[in-house]
Amino acid sequence: MAAGQDTEWNQVKRKGGRLRNIPAPMNQAADSLSDGIRPNPNPELSVDDLWKYHHAVTKEWQSSEWWQQLRQLLESASDRPNRPVITRAVCLGPGPYEPSNGSSKARKTAHMQTAAFCYIVDNLKSLGVQDIKCVVQEPRFTSIDKEFCARLGLEVAESPDGFSLVDENTLLFGIHMELDIYNQALATLPAIYVGASLEEWERVVDHGSSTESPLAAYVKMDQNFDKYPFPDIDYMFSSTVIYWKRGDT
Repeated sequence: MAAGQDTEWNQVKRKGGRLRNIPAPMNQAADSLSDGIRPNPNPELSVDDLWKYHHAVTKEWQSSEWWQQLRQLLESASDRPNRPVITRAVCLGPGPYEPSNGSSKARKTAHMQTAAFCYIVDNLKSLGVQDIKCVVQEPRFTSIDKEFCARLGLEVAESPDGFSLVDENTLLFGIHMELDIYNQALATLPAIYVGASLEEWERVVDHGSSTESPLAAYVKMDQNFDKYPFPDIDYMFSSTVIYWKRGDT
């Protein structure tokens, strides 16, 4: 993975003791963040400000090649028979919409991840799904962020309540998170997962014992789900895949 100029990076110990650089996670608990972005004690933007910014950047990206690639991917992936019906969509850790450190990249990332999540949900609804309950969990949300989510039609779950909402009819969406966060959400495998792949984690994490492997959920998805590379834009979705459960499993 390559980094943009203002991307923050962590060093993670690989198997065998070697170090590897990976994007600094933006989705840990608020008291253990390594990216410097904590809950914003003094937000200055209003819900209308967030809405205008979100609308502007979403409109820009919707005319881009990236958006067309995502649309084509969803059309291709959904065209398989007997896919599970999606009744709930859970977005984990997009980041605050007005970051405390003023990072323009973090702000764009939060809005873009949310826009992509909403677009996938809208695409699923276009297939005939009448009602999909949408939930977002981000420990660093301010009251303004939560009001903005409500305007988008997203219900905010307090951490860790969002993890328990994932079931076999859920779209689970979470980008660049720590393995422990993923595993809490993957206690029950969802119908659709958007996040890091098994191959990415195998580069930095040992499988462990066969009964207690930290990658057990990923192994199951890799064996029983169709896998598609998720298109990237400005490193916001680097090394991201879609796992989509097959209708015959």
